[in-house]
Amino acid sequence: MDDRVVIKLDNTAKNRLNKGRDNITIINEQVLGKLENFQPAEEKIKMTVEEAKEFEELKSRISSARIYMVLFSIINNCTQFPALYKFQANDINQFNLAKAWVNPSLIEVSEPEKYEIKIGRQYLQLNKSNVFLLASELGIVSLRTELTLDEVKEAEKQLGIQGLQAKWHEAAKEETK
Repeated sequence: MDDRVVIKLDNTAKNRLNKGRDNITIINEQVLGKLENFQPAEEKIKMTVEEAKEFEELKSRISSARIYMVLFSIINNCTQFPALYKFQANDINQFNLAKAWVNPSLIEVSEPEKYEIKIGRQYLQLNKSNVFLLASELGIVSLRTELTLDEVKEAEKQLGIQGLQAKWHEAAKEETK
């Protein structure tokens, strides 16, 4: 296969090419590099550790399946693949799952974001028994807990308090400032 290169031409050389003359001289200084060096890198698909584990398990079970079968398997086995279930939610998530299915090297495993949730003068806590509670700040830093969005959703269910997810998103915005 021939190499394809990107070159920089002056106006005279451009005009010659535009007029159908293909016999122009190119010197090394005009060669900017190979075409593949100018291709944008494919964007990584972020997955949590749990999502990546479930992805690998599913891939080992049905590695040659078409993407609609992959989505069908996730939907019909949502208790087996709860972390991957979010990928069926919309077209963008489905597209990202399809890209990862075809090219697993695009997967970038990362920890989920965690933020401290403060409500007035209290902090949302997760104790050692996996029970959520609101604790007052008594100057003890160890009372503070950073929580993932999924943990905050569970806290809303356990405590029967709405709006904790909004507080989580507010904390995320504050941290990125």
